[in-house]
Amino acid sequence: QQGMQQGEALALQKLLTKRFGVIPPDVLVRIASASQEQVEAWFDVAIEASGYAEVFGPITH
Repeated sequence: QQGMQQGEALALQKLLTKRFGVIPPDVLVRIASASQEQVEAWFDVAIEASGYAEVFGPITH
């Protein structure tokens, strides 16, 4: 289970980096502490989102 969550998190991070550039530190923390279901939901939104705020809400840099 944990291995799958880590794999999903890495896939999300790769997608985010390709789409939006450097991932803000607070987003990395949120991804690391999220459930697999939450990571999958973010992934689905990130596919068509226009930026980090659309996926995660307001971002603190």
